[in-house]
Amino acid sequence: MEALHPDRATVEAQIRAAFTGVTLGKGMSLRQAQVADRYGEGVTDAQYKALPRGEVTNSWADVSFSELERDCVAHLDNEGLRYYLPALLLSLLSNYDPASMRVIGTVSTLYPVAIGPERRYTFLTDDQHQAVACFVEALPRLVTLSTEDSKRVSRALRNYWGRFVNGGPRIHLP
Repeated sequence: MEALHPDRATVEAQIRAAFTGVTLGKGMSLRQAQVADRYGEGVTDAQYKALPRGEVTNSWADVSFSELERDCVAHLDNEGLRYYLPALLLSLLSNYDPASMRVIGTVSTLYPVAIGPERRYTFLTDDQHQAVACFVEALPRLVTLSTEDSKRVSRALRNYWGRFVNGGPRIHLP
């Protein structure tokens, strides 16, 4: 049985285990998300398609902090989000800065009100849902959150991630 209040090492280990082997595949990279944020301005289709070649796409654990700071999380497709999410979550534990767009984007992504979290996260496995839920539940104890981030995390846990805490059953959506 899992601890009721996991420590940082436990949360990190659960994230690493749940996302082991996840690659970017055909997903959108962070640099492509930046281009999408600018509506493709100044980048040809060929240049856009070539962007991931200059990025780490086979090991999310090796994505550099400076690359994560590119943010644009909101523009990632499902494959891109699944790939970068564990690195982004771990970066919040090691370097929480409420003014950083990386932090703002990641915390906002945990509770995407506009499109509905159920639809946004259907691509995650049960283990991945549980790892993210464990992170969301533990984050306020592990990091001193800003008032706004604290509200978002609390709402995200209450309205979506709480159903997966401590190995809770996955709710299959239509």
